[in-house]
Amino acid sequence: MFTTNSKTEKKPCRLYKVKSVLSDIQEKIAGNQYSYLFFCFLIPAVIMYFVYIAMGIHPFGDSSVLTLDLNAQYVYFHEAFRNTLTGNGNMLYSFFRNLGGEFMGIYAYYVASPFTYIVLLFPQHMMLDAILTIMLLKVGLCGVTFGFYLHKHTKSVNKPIIACFAVMYALSSYAVAYQDNVMWMDALILLPLITYGIERLITHGKYMLFVITLSVAIMSHYYIGYMLCIFVFLYYFYFTFSHTREEINPTGEKLHFAKSFARIAFFSLLAIAISAFIICCAYYSLSFGKDTFTNPNWSFKQKFPFFDMLTKFLPGSYDTVRPEGLPNLYCGTLTLILVPIYFLSKKISSREKAASAIFIIIFVMSFVCSPLDLIWHGFQNPNWLNYRYSFLLCFILLIMGYKAIGNLRAAGNRLVFGISALLLLFVIYAEKLEFSSYLKAEGKLDTLKIIWLSAIAIIAFLSILCLIIRQKKITKRDGLAGILAALVCIEVFCSSLAIIEKHKIDVGGYVKGAGYSSYNAYLGELRPIVSDLKEYDSGFYRMEKMNYRKVNDNMALGLRGLSSSTSTLNKEVIDYLAALGLASRSHRSAYSGRTPVTDSLLGIRYVIDFQKNYRLNYFYDKVLTNGKYSAFYNPYSLSIAYGVDSSVSEFDMEKDKTVFERLNSMVSTMLGDNAGSDIFVPIRKHKIDTNYNCEQVYSSSRVTYKPIEDSINAQYVEYTFVAQESAEYYFHSPSRYTYYEKEPKISVGTVDPITQEAELTTLRGYLGSETNSVVTLGYFDKGEKVTVRLTITGDITLYTSPNYIWYIDREAYETEFRKLKSNPQFEITEYTENNLKGNIVTNSDAQTIQTTIPYDKGWKIYVDGQEVEPYKTFDALIAFDISSAGEHTLEFKYSPDIYLKSGLISIAGLLLFIVICVLDLVVFRKRRKKESPMYWALEDFDRDEEERRALPAARKKTFKERIDTVKSKLKKRKVSSVESVDGNCEENMNSTSTDEQGDN
Repeated sequence: MFTTNSKTEKKPCRLYKVKSVLSDIQEKIAGNQYSYLFFCFLIPAVIMYFVYIAMGIHPFGDSSVLTLDLNAQYVYFHEAFRNTLTGNGNMLYSFFRNLGGEFMGIYAYYVASPFTYIVLLFPQHMMLDAILTIMLLKVGLCGVTFGFYLHKHTKSVNKPIIACFAVMYALSSYAVAYQDNVMWMDALILLPLITYGIERLITHGKYMLFVITLSVAIMSHYYIGYMLCIFVFLYYFYFTFSHTREEINPTGEKLHFAKSFARIAFFSLLAIAISAFIICCAYYSLSFGKDTFTNPNWSFKQKFPFFDMLTKFLPGSYDTVRPEGLPNLYCGTLTLILVPIYFLSKKISSREKAASAIFIIIFVMSFVCSPLDLIWHGFQNPNWLNYRYSFLLCFILLIMGYKAIGNLRAAGNRLVFGISALLLLFVIYAEKLEFSSYLKAEGKLDTLKIIWLSAIAIIAFLSILCLIIRQKKITKRDGLAGILAALVCIEVFCSSLAIIEKHKIDVGGYVKGAGYSSYNAYLGELRPIVSDLKEYDSGFYRMEKMNYRKVNDNMALGLRGLSSSTSTLNKEVIDYLAALGLASRSHRSAYSGRTPVTDSLLGIRYVIDFQKNYRLNYFYDKVLTNGKYSAFYNPYSLSIAYGVDSSVSEFDMEKDKTVFERLNSMVSTMLGDNAGSDIFVPIRKHKIDTNYNCEQVYSSSRVTYKPIEDSINAQYVEYTFVAQESAEYYFHSPSRYTYYEKEPKISVGTVDPITQEAELTTLRGYLGSETNSVVTLGYFDKGEKVTVRLTITGDITLYTSPNYIWYIDREAYETEFRKLKSNPQFEITEYTENNLKGNIVTNSDAQTIQTTIPYDKGWKIYVDGQEVEPYKTFDALIAFDISSAGEHTLEFKYSPDIYLKSGLISIAGLLLFIVICVLDLVVFRKRRKKESPMYWALEDFDRDEEERRALPAARKKTFKERIDTVKSKLKKRKVSSVESVDGNCEENMNSTSTDEQGDN
């Protein structure tokens, strides 16, 4: 009985302890000056999540965040990165992209953000949930860092107002419209911290925050990091010339301008040095062709009417992400009202306003003037998604707006009313002119979502600002500030929803396969057959599939193939695959236009297709089935390295006029057969009847077919031929077709011998961005009459001289590839993606070994342990020579020299940074303490300020006490410049702060 009572008595005691601990934690959180920044994170993240809910994003519908490049590229690179980290890939090299290529360039451009590692916390089938989580985290952190900057940057700390501006920054039109470019958002997160680091480096010589944030920004995404480096240079001069000498040099440092500039330059270079590994990996990747991807026009020209750009400051403003799009500049209607107040305020110095005006003009000129825009974009025209640096202007405007709201009462109601009235007139004028910067519906602006949203927002903010100006009581002004923040949240929600809806319309909606369930279902159906195939054959080989969701499917599925799409392209490989008749152009290649010859030459051992589709049965053997997919084995696929005739080194890829002639020539050259190969046989032009019901324009060896505009009938070009042999037939015509959005459709059918009419079946599009390739017409028996029709909707230009239709001679194909298979073949015994080991038996001295590995100086090749010099063949692939006959060990290692050198630079930069930090803490600080007591007096002052904020109100020191403390310290150190500190403190005392003072 006594024991039971004892236990019951202890329970309240334990509960009291728990409550006490929780109470202490709550008090510490409440007393922390930064605790309110949690709401700067939470509010924008929640608003963005509500926008997703409204859009039906999973789990509130079957939509997903996949759109544009996030749908076509980024999600797959996240999948590949996750696979790599779980042991199913390699960070240096990947054979999962077009034939193979370095992976560090993909990492540097797409997945270098530290947030990408979050995908490891989610199972494989929840990749879309992982990306959604990353996007929401980044939106929230944008708010946190901007709120932190305002907290540190300005004198007064009004928490609802800071939260209000943090929301406008995190959900600016740039952040919302470009949200699917998840890797860019790190720059928005780090920009406020970098800016604060610049200011601290100028005023106090503090460098740690600047170096860390700038280096992380560059490593997260070198491209946007490059733009931030330009911003650092500009902001240094902006901050220096917008403040007085006392403000930027409170320590009285001699030659401050030169020394501060030297500090900015040195520590910027140090940040770049720390990032050297990522930068050099990116540079190496770009050297394969991206740096020559476009031919920029450096002539001075105005890119768009200046007045059009002004409409992009309004809520919901979105025109397009296509090349003709304008910069995304919306960052809150409240900002539009406050920025003019900033420039008209008498409490803001003229030099600061002049510097701010120049800063704005620089960005406006960058938008309008083509050469300046090219400089911002790394001297290349962006491929869609223009003005990728416009968030920098939004950042500056929001800072100006925040400074203006601190001087709102001095501005008065009349000024606020006048500015708001002008904005309303501009909105009405914008509706009247229907500016092209809006997405139009039926020729009219979306009045309800855009014009009325702008007008209502202006009137609402006008009302609240006037009430704040009239209200004298601080508590009521704080209440009105809360209402203002609520209105901002409502506005940015409506604006974000309007932008995403119009973005969806602009890019064609969430395209087929971009839904949550369809994406997971597609990969979920393919992964089992891929897994079964790898278990069935565990060797190193290439495989492909006949259908695809996007050309980067291989990245997610772990297929070593040739389909890929990436900005870090290899131009030579793209051109090589196109020359073989595959769909390969620009920055992408697809497994479309394949033939048994290309499959065998490129080492495609297995092909996955629907089991109900028998397109592959004619040449390949079915070996596996799982669900609706089957795997087909190609018995004539070559190894990744095999023996050929030495004449391949002189092969000219441009000498043949057609794809089929080129493939015949390649095979005969590899075999050293001067008589040539007849695997592909043409249907001669004079045996093809050409019909058309459209206009023809002839020039040289080309003919252009033009649709007749007033014709109500289908416009087409038609070819009819008689099958010469029972075989598989192909169609291909080189073209200069430019309007691939209006790609023609190709249809085929056999002609009925009685009616002489053909029942045509549409095969697919032709001459489009992913369809400009060889077309498999099908298998036809000898003597069958076949019609091929190109239905056109725009002008097409075709060459008239080549033969369009060919068939494959199966007997010749098998004979030639038996010969190639009998040549030396590389038998791989051990492999990783960047290291292949095995054996090869050569039959003669000076044997040439041809590989299907793209030429890359990073590959080191060892024969019997001795390195050999590789060379380029077919303008794209690696080949090398083995000097003696017999069995040899063969090893391929991928390790570009630039990786090691740049890695050493990064390590050296990091070590230098650590050494500087240690010396600063241990040696230099003591020296400065003796040499510059003024500096340390201010440091003590700042420390007292931080301590004061953490204390309860009753225990806070008064300004007068703190001033006396600083004076006392300066007097003891015999410093004669007390007046400057006194002046700064008195300025803080006379400020209109309603809360604590900042430490900046």
